[in-house]
Amino acid sequence: MTEKEYDFFISYNGNDKSYASWISYMLEEAGHKVFFQEWDFKTGNNFILQMQRGSECAKHTLALLSQNYLNALYTQPEWASAFASDPTGINQKLMPVRIEDIELEGLLPQIIYIDLVGKEEEEAKTAILEGVSTERKKPTSPPPFPGMIPMREKNEIIQEKYYEKWLESRIKELEENNFAENILEGAKFAVHLVPFESIAKDISLPTSKLEHPTSLKPFFTSGWDYKFNKYGYCTFAKWSNSEKPHAYVQFFRNGIIESVDAGILAESDGKKFIPFVKFEQDIFNYTYKYLQVIKSVDIKLPIALSITLFNISDYFVGNPKSPREKINESTLKLPTVIINSWDDRLETLLKPSYDLIWNHCGFQGSLNYDDNGNWREFKGNYPTW
Repeated sequence: MTEKEYDFFISYNGNDKSYASWISYMLEEAGHKVFFQEWDFKTGNNFILQMQRGSECAKHTLALLSQNYLNALYTQPEWASAFASDPTGINQKLMPVRIEDIELEGLLPQIIYIDLVGKEEEEAKTAILEGVSTERKKPTSPPPFPGMIPMREKNEIIQEKYYEKWLESRIKELEENNFAENILEGAKFAVHLVPFESIAKDISLPTSKLEHPTSLKPFFTSGWDYKFNKYGYCTFAKWSNSEKPHAYVQFFRNGIIESVDAGILAESDGKKFIPFVKFEQDIFNYTYKYLQVIKSVDIKLPIALSITLFNISDYFVGNPKSPREKINESTLKLPTVIINSWDDRLETLLKPSYDLIWNHCGFQGSLNYDDNGNWREFKGNYPTW
């Protein structure tokens, strides 16, 4: 027998003979020459010498990895010898084949192996024949072009938090009463939807895309009007006895939406009380509609959602008859949340923002949520100290 007469030496544990036999047959049918104990060992042969002969005279050792194989004493030298003769794997002397769903340890996980776990017969046959091939796997025809590689503007914007810079600037303007409309005095809140794209790019929507009178409904109203202005498109609502609007929604040309309301926070019987059920529920209900407007003009996610309360000092939430504590800040900016999917649940995203209002008033969090953080409109008894 000449040196390297065999292509493959099959190293296996006796309990895995059925796999060893099937693999050996597949390889010989494909034109390879296999040294397999069941076929090549004859009566009178020395078992140990035959195993050594098979290992030395084969180009490759196929080690059939199972728990039986790893626990056996006589199989360890077989794969170890193959590894030692080609430690870098450049000649592919050792070719592991996983035939049981086991975790490989030590040196074995570092060697690329053929995996038959979870494969039916045809899949397993393909895996064996392709796995033992020493040829390059370059296809005969060119693969399809995977498509243009998108720019990573989104990640850069998130890291820089450009939207926070815009919000800080805009909130300062609102504190100086530079609202898009000459709105009523007193406490009010502003909801801002700031698409990252609106900050990162020079977007200027045509007027034909800005007009959404139904979806851009202002807070706390059943009737409203609309107009174009220098910023873009604006809907507004005012009471019959007032010359100024109490609420408006400004759709800026760059895709940002600003919704401001002074109606919900209007004092009632001299009390500076935040009607927390309506306040929290209206914000996410109206915001859902505003998001659909942004989506309809093809502005992409993500979008920063921010809520800020103005002239809010001495306001409170909780029991309207017995406040725990009152807000002692004139402007209260709630934590900004990021909308990454059109299917995001605003009720869940906004909980930390709502909780901050309640924290200022002595509560652990909003009473409109259950212990698991799910929205549940408050209808029960107020907690006591």
